[in-house]
Amino acid sequence: MNCCGQKRQSLEFTTDTDVHETENNLRTTDQRPVYFRYTGDNELQVKGVFNIVYSFSAQKPKLLVHPDDISVMRGYTNLVEVKET
Repeated sequence: MNCCGQKRQSLEFTTDTDVHETENNLRTTDQRPVYFRYTGDNELQVKGVFNIVYSFSAQKPKLLVHPDDISVMRGYTNLVEVKET
């Protein structure tokens, strides 16, 4: 193997393990959309990572959130993640 091939091969990697959410809410490879429920009385608008705007209100308290935006929603104390049963 030539020099460049060795360097390229050393940069390549694969993983056989599933990546799961960590304590610091980093995005994982196996996430799915999740519902969040708003517990406040007024309207709350939250902008996601890719500029999706989620508008929560007392009349519309439950919304489906894109996997990339889950960690953003977890930063709001008046948004509660709805667990699947």
